[in-house]
Amino acid sequence: MKNSILFIILSVCLLSCQHTGDSSTTKDSTIETIPVFSNYTAELPFSAFVDTIELIPLETTEENLIGEITRLIFNDGKYYIRSTNSMQNAKLFVFDENGKYLQKISKQGGGPEEYIEFKDFTMTNDNQVVIADYQKLLYFDSDGNFSHSNKINQSFSATELLATKENDILVFLTLPNLFQNYLISKIDKEGNQNFFFNPGEKEALKCNFRTIWRAFGATDSSYYLAYPFCDTIYSISSDLKKITRAYYIDYGDKKIPNIPIDSKDDCLSWQKKLNRLDDYAERVSTGISDNFLYIGIIDKARKGYLSLYSKRSKKILTAKKLVDDMYLKGNIIPVTAKRIPHNMDGNDIIWEIEPNILLDGYQQLSTAEREVLKQKYPAWYKVCSSLKEDDNPILLRIKVKDF
Repeated sequence: MKNSILFIILSVCLLSCQHTGDSSTTKDSTIETIPVFSNYTAELPFSAFVDTIELIPLETTEENLIGEITRLIFNDGKYYIRSTNSMQNAKLFVFDENGKYLQKISKQGGGPEEYIEFKDFTMTNDNQVVIADYQKLLYFDSDGNFSHSNKINQSFSATELLATKENDILVFLTLPNLFQNYLISKIDKEGNQNFFFNPGEKEALKCNFRTIWRAFGATDSSYYLAYPFCDTIYSISSDLKKITRAYYIDYGDKKIPNIPIDSKDDCLSWQKKLNRLDDYAERVSTGISDNFLYIGIIDKARKGYLSLYSKRSKKILTAKKLVDDMYLKGNIIPVTAKRIPHNMDGNDIIWEIEPNILLDGYQQLSTAEREVLKQKYPAWYKVCSSLKEDDNPILLRIKVKDF
């Protein structure tokens, strides 16, 4: 009864501002528009948007071999990293601020302190690690010691987690159609679950067709949501009582048209419909800071694009290759479907790249250029001169300048 009353109250608070139409096909003139390809260039130099880049090489041992990094959180001087092997066997690795390996939080199994499938994780303001498992949330302290678990609704399965300032957990639901098309669940410390943000059946169905890098975002003042195949980024007030359209992503002639959706559609049938288009673009990640946004985009051919938008100047920078004209001058970092930024720490972009990208850039430098690098950027020289191809990924902590 208590949960039902809370659900009714929350629903009433949100109904007045909640969108129930097809947001991906409707441009709202009252929100900021980001025409991502309006200033497109094939190559974008670091100097156009980078203030500084710090390299954090993740220590490589037999115990902590990193596969694909799906989630990274920097908290209390430590990097917490969810890594998978071909999207399976997820583990949580912990490194210090310099990349030294500290520990692994791996509790796979069927016991009360274990997870069957590690879907995602977040960290609360009181330094608890919260792991999403099928039908439950597991809580650990920052050292990996089990605290407690909350068993959730039988159909509960999370795609993404985000902790609120009050240490409740926002959940982007894997199958929103099982929850009357609500995309988000808020779970409190006792495990009580309340649903909100219903965009309608067709939009909810789209969330079944694609898993993206990042649906949630957060700043000090707001939370943000941009679900799969949606052209709108929504702002959610810190008290969760107001949802508004904040940004409209204008893909120009790459925009996905209003394709009819049938309740029987699945991933394969939807992809066949997309394949009939000449081309299209979709957002797979979003990062939002106080001063800028970045949007990770892929097209029909699975080519990647990185788009940056300045909140102040309204300037847009979009490219499919980044060119280092600051450190390893001339080195190119291609943006691909699997190599798109999807993690932030405050106003910094945290982007993991393979060692060979830095190695290639370092090896192409002349002896004189390496000496300049050593004198001007000794930390970069130290990392790049000691890298091996089979090392763990290197984190780029990118501080974005006002552009």
